[in-house]
Amino acid sequence: MPTPTHPRWPALVLPWLVPLLASLLAWPLADWLPSANLALIYLAGVLLTAIYTRVRPALACALLSFLAYNFWHTEPRFSLQMFHREDILTAGLLVMVALVCGQLAARLNEQLSALRDSQSWSNRQMDCARALSSCVAADEVVNRFMEQVQACLGWTCRLQDDATRLPDGDGGIGWCQHEQGILIGFQDGQGNALAVSLAAQSALKARDRERLEALLDLTRLAWGRVRLAERLRQETLVKEREQLRSALLSSISHDLRTPLATMIGSVSSLIDLHAALSPEQRAELLANTLSEAQRLDRYIQKLLDMTRLGHGELTLDRDWVGVDDIVSVVIKRSRALLGDRHLELSLAAELPLLHVHPALIEQALFNVLENAIRFSPSGAVIRLQASSEPGWLHIDVSDAGPGIDAADHERVFDMFHTFSYGDQYAAGTGLGLAICRSILAAHGGSAQVLSSAPGQGTTMRLSVPLSGVPASVED
Repeated sequence: MPTPTHPRWPALVLPWLVPLLASLLAWPLADWLPSANLALIYLAGVLLTAIYTRVRPALACALLSFLAYNFWHTEPRFSLQMFHREDILTAGLLVMVALVCGQLAARLNEQLSALRDSQSWSNRQMDCARALSSCVAADEVVNRFMEQVQACLGWTCRLQDDATRLPDGDGGIGWCQHEQGILIGFQDGQGNALAVSLAAQSALKARDRERLEALLDLTRLAWGRVRLAERLRQETLVKEREQLRSALLSSISHDLRTPLATMIGSVSSLIDLHAALSPEQRAELLANTLSEAQRLDRYIQKLLDMTRLGHGELTLDRDWVGVDDIVSVVIKRSRALLGDRHLELSLAAELPLLHVHPALIEQALFNVLENAIRFSPSGAVIRLQASSEPGWLHIDVSDAGPGIDAADHERVFDMFHTFSYGDQYAAGTGLGLAICRSILAAHGGSAQVLSSAPGQGTTMRLSVPLSGVPASVED
């Protein structure tokens, strides 16, 4: 909103128009009223002029009113001479009262206008502070500042392409005036800079300078807050990265060394005590070595999968595949892990084909089923169900494990997040479900904890979006 100013036309018109109108009004009353009373009409005109203009137009109106009164209503009429003392006294009082009252009224009007102008500027500063307080990024602060300068001062703002020569200033913001206008520089603590050019007046007024400084002070506060928030965010990222690195090293040191130690112990026993061991004991040691080797292979494979997902190197080579094909492959892979647990399979009739990367979906389902097997006690029943609804296919895996608290339903999908249940259940790597969710997300699907409660098992749901089956596949 530009700075409010008085319109110029009243100051140009009223000083001469009001005495003329007062003369036209007083002329028909001259035969009915004494000339002293007619002076009040001119006096009222001077007051009106003072209210709607300033001091100088009011003084001019008072002078012209005196001349008009003298010319039309004092003896001799139609002359500027005065013969009667009463007329001289009346005219003198008219001039004196008009000058005093006009000047007072004009100054009061000016003070009122200044007060309104000050209130308007205060409101504008509050609007500017509110607009800047909502900014969370540096470019937002610059855009809000340009909008406020446009609204408050009426200046045109644009971003400067060349930001190599920026003025220095407090709080990362400085400004200077040059021939084309005003240049304002925004600099953060990392060497990044933005320049804003203002197409202002060539001769910057003192009031405009003060208001520009006031807007810059508000902008400096927002600029400093945004820079501080950015530094805190960077520090938080560094801290989280360090925590993730520590978690990765901790997980690797435990999950790699445990199967390696078991394998080394079994092989050492076979080598050192081969003659003393019975065939059954040698077979058991070989079986333990194979089991730990397979466990180590699965862990390394998960790390490789997570690395591919994290670097965006995963490409979806989609193909049409049936759910039963995926499930049969996963069950075959999981057979060695089942032990004496029972797997119940329930597939709905006429399930639609999936347009997915078959190997990845198999890996996602295998990770969930592996978790279900790990946390189900001996002899427990694990259920695997597949069903569909319009647009989606769901695969549910239910175990008979210790269950998950409701507050941890989302945390189980975080990398390296594992639960500790003492020695009753083997701890996982914290990668399987994270990989599962990433694979499903890459296909536009989701992985979630469908239902779970402490001591009542858990049901995990994998949801895959369905695509229209092409005619060639239907045939």
